[in-house]
Amino acid sequence: MKWNLSACCLNYLLALLVVPFLSVEVCLAQDALPGVKSEASSAELQEKQKEALAHAQQGQALLNQKDWKGAIAEFEQSVELQPENSMLHYLLGIAYLENSQASKSWVEIRKAVLLDTGNKRAVQDYLKFWSFFDRKGILNVGTPEVEVLKLLGKPDSQRENKGETRLIYGFMWLNFRNASLYAVIDTRGLSAKYMAAVKSMKFHLGDPWREGYRMMNSTNALTEYIIPPETVQDYQQLFSTQRLFKLGEQTSAREMMNRMKSLVEKSYQLEEWNVIEDGEDDILYEWRVAKSDNTPAQHEINRMVRGGRDMHRLGYVSRKLPLKAADREEWIKRLKSADLIVAHPETANLTAAQKQELADQLKSKSREIIKKQLQYIRKGDVASMQPYFTERVRKFITKESLNQAKAQAESANPEELVHDIEIQEVDGTLQAKIKMKNGRTLTTLVPVNGKWEADTIWFE
Repeated sequence: MKWNLSACCLNYLLALLVVPFLSVEVCLAQDALPGVKSEASSAELQEKQKEALAHAQQGQALLNQKDWKGAIAEFEQSVELQPENSMLHYLLGIAYLENSQASKSWVEIRKAVLLDTGNKRAVQDYLKFWSFFDRKGILNVGTPEVEVLKLLGKPDSQRENKGETRLIYGFMWLNFRNASLYAVIDTRGLSAKYMAAVKSMKFHLGDPWREGYRMMNSTNALTEYIIPPETVQDYQQLFSTQRLFKLGEQTSAREMMNRMKSLVEKSYQLEEWNVIEDGEDDILYEWRVAKSDNTPAQHEINRMVRGGRDMHRLGYVSRKLPLKAADREEWIKRLKSADLIVAHPETANLTAAQKQELADQLKSKSREIIKKQLQYIRKGDVASMQPYFTERVRKFITKESLNQAKAQAESANPEELVHDIEIQEVDGTLQAKIKMKNGRTLTTLVPVNGKWEADTIWFE
C-alpha cells in the first residue's frame, strides 16, 4: 500500500510551509551537527562523518541556490552515512518540501524530532504540519483510523493493547478505540504520574452533545464537546473540561482565574468579566469578548475548582450572541451541579477522610438515582433501568420483575433506602455497600469503567 498526502492537501501544505523555509539559514559547522564528533572511534567512522558533513554542506549550498533536486541528492547521501543525526533528517525534509514532496518531508521531519526533541527548528516545522492536520479536523474524536492513515501516512510505529490501537507520529500518539480516534497525546515532557487523574469533575451533558476533541500534553488534559454537525473547528456552542496538572498544589482557584483574565485581556478585546460566585478554591465566572480579525465574538461561563493536586476547569462557550438570560441561568446551574470526585476509586489508596468524602458523595448521588429508578419501575422501563446495574445481573431486569416491584415502588422512600454508605476494600478494589435505615444492605456498588454500578437487584 502507498502512503501519501492527498494532492489537495499537498498544495495547501506547500502554501503554508514553503515560504518560511526559504529564509532558513543553517550553519553546518561540524559542531552544529549533533552526533558528528571530531574524535571518531575508528578510521572508517571518522571518514563517514567527514563525508556526511561534506554532503550536508554541499546540500545547503544547493538549497540556497534553490536547486531542490540537487540538495535532496546531497542530503540523502548525508543521511545514509549518518542516519541517527536529527539535523540531517531535518534538512532533507526541507529540501523535499521545497521540491513539492510534502509526504516525504513529513516523514523526515518526524524522524528529526524522534531523534532529538531539542531540535527546535525541526519541532517548530513538525508542529506546522500537525496544525494543518488539526485544522482539517482529522484529529477529532471519532475519526476512523483508515481516514487518519490516508492523510497522515504510515506511522513511525504502532502498538496494540486490549483492543486499542496506538499510532505514533514523531512525539504525538493517536489512540484508537474500535478503529475510531479517541485521544491525541503530546508526549514531550509528559509524566506518567500526571496522566492518571486523582480527582475529576463529574457532570452530565446528555444528548445531543458529543465528544469532539481530546488531548493531553505535559501541562494539561482537555476534552471538548460539540453538538453535531458542528465541530471544534467550526462551532456555535462548545463545552470543555480541563485538568491542569499540579496547579492545585501551587495556586488557588481565584488566582488561576485572575491569570486567565490577564491572558484574555492580552489576546482579545474584553467587553465583560463578571464573577458569579466567588471562592478561594471554587469560583464561577463569565466573560465576553468582541469579534476580532481572527476570532468571532463569544460569551464564556467557567467554573474553576481546586482539586488537591490538580486544578479543574469546566467551561461553556456560546457564539450565538447575545446569550439568552434563560440559557445563561441554565448553564450556571449545570456548572454549579458538577461534583469533584475521586477519579479512579477502584484503584485508589484512600485515607479514612477520603473514604468518608466518597461515601458522602455516593449517598447523595445514590438517592438521586434511586428516585429515578423508582419512576422506571412504575413505568416498566427496562431499557432505562439496566445501565445502572452490572452486566452480570442485567438479564434479571425484565418487564416481569419490574411489574412485581411496582407495589413496593409506590411507597418507597429514597432517603430510607439509602440511609448510609459503607466503603470497603475487597481484593484491592473498592466497593460501596448501600445501607437502608433498618440496617440491612440494599445493594453493593462496584466501579466499572469509571462509574458505579449496582451488583445486585435491590428491588426484588
